[in-house]
Amino acid sequence: MATNPAKPRDGRFLAVVLLLIVLLLGYLLGVHWWFVEPHLQYANEMQDLRDQQLRYRTAIAARPEIEQRLAEVRAYEQGNRAFLAETDPNAASAALIQRLKQAMSDHVEDEKRCQNVSTQSFNSGEEELYKRVTVQARLKCDLEPLAAVLYDLENGKPYLFVDQVMIYKQQSYSPPGVKVAPNPLDVRFNLSGYLRQPGKAPK
Repeated sequence: MATNPAKPRDGRFLAVVLLLIVLLLGYLLGVHWWFVEPHLQYANEMQDLRDQQLRYRTAIAARPEIEQRLAEVRAYEQGNRAFLAETDPNAASAALIQRLKQAMSDHVEDEKRCQNVSTQSFNSGEEELYKRVTVQARLKCDLEPLAAVLYDLENGKPYLFVDQVMIYKQQSYSPPGVKVAPNPLDVRFNLSGYLRQPGKAPK
């Protein structure tokens, strides 16, 4: 069976297609990758530099306002009475003990019914945003003056915190028919405050 020879028009079309492919490959290999691509990369880098320069200019323009805000924050921190006034943990512990004694003096009428048995410094070792100073206190106190003392401690300034409260009721023997005043409660708790000093934020 005889085959039809390829038409000259089809041959010319195929030659044109091959020529275009060769020219495209030549452009990609000889022009684009060596000349156009580096220029495009340089243009992107220049745009990044312009954006970075704009950010720097914006930051520089906002610097006076930022410095003013920082000065306001520093002034607020210096006048903030939420923190303990002392800068040394030992002095702060002594101030906490004195604050407890003052609260007891203000709210306890009968010292026999509410006594400060012991107070001592305590370091929990916990990492917090600000340095925490804690004293452990033990009182023998009736419920009413105890409530007044704890309320006074937690609602004044500097801010103080009472936690780890443990209350034990002491039993005593009383003969039948004899009225004996109940023993004061045995109370133990931690009294804490914060220094105006950065601590270690918990991870």
